[in-house]
Amino acid sequence: MHIDFVEIGNFRKLLAVRVGFSKDKTVFVGANNSGKTSAMVALRYFLIEREQSRFSLHDITLSHRPMIGSMGVSWVAARLQTH
Repeated sequence: MHIDFVEIGNFRKLLAVRVGFSKDKTVFVGANNSGKTSAMVALRYFLIEREQSRFSLHDITLSHRPMIGSMGVSWVAARLQTH
């Protein structure tokens, strides 16, 4: 089986990325801090290490963390109201 491409979104520095694969080799090239390692980690999480992979807070795109924090505050407030 050959995978033609993957799309990675909201993972570390990658908001929305499409990575195409050639039939032989694919090389990731880019400036430092551009997301090459993030793309490789995402691929590893889903293609190789599915059983051992554990997402962490550091895997969530930084710009989404305030929203997630406010969701947590709302959840805690709702739980406190029901008890």
